[in-house]
Amino acid sequence: MIDLERDCEMIVLSEEQSISNFDCGNDDLNDFFNHDALQYRRQMLSQTCFFRHKSGGAVVCAFSYSASSIKTADLPGSRRKKVKEYVPKEKSLKSYPAILIGRLGVATKFSGQGVGSQLIEAIKNFCLINFPDFVRFLLVDAYNEPIVLGFYQKNDFAVVFSTEKQEKEAYRQSPSESLQTRYMFYDMMQWRNKMT
Repeated sequence: MIDLERDCEMIVLSEEQSISNFDCGNDDLNDFFNHDALQYRRQMLSQTCFFRHKSGGAVVCAFSYSASSIKTADLPGSRRKKVKEYVPKEKSLKSYPAILIGRLGVATKFSGQGVGSQLIEAIKNFCLINFPDFVRFLLVDAYNEPIVLGFYQKNDFAVVFSTEKQEKEAYRQSPSESLQTRYMFYDMMQWRNKMT
């Protein structure tokens, strides 16, 4: 079984250190990591990092992230309470700083080895080390598929909107239209408390 920390090095995508021939089994994600990630970086839209196996040089997994926030005014009452659950009342804000995990993929060659969960832990550590004082939440627009939602829930993410109906209403989406992604969050305070 592969261990990201032991067997790989984390690399920040750049002109000199780019990704090619990455295949995670999802055409959209493959296209982003292999072709679009550098353009997003150039346009200051997101940063991509990847883990390369120390022996052989294969890209094991990759993720992109960007600055974001949770705007509590956009949330239904019960979700607003959930998001603000651990924040002292006197510190209640209209929005809370966050990092959005824009894309995340594990190469098919390494799937089924727990790499995805290791990657989520690495992202949590990365945010805690690099943004220790101003990233309260991790956010993700997860593909609305049981296996993907289950993966994020297993890694302690919760849906922002209790129901798909609420989420469609919040994004002014037609009730008959299918919801492609679910907005999910993780409270980084949990990770900080676990690491201290």
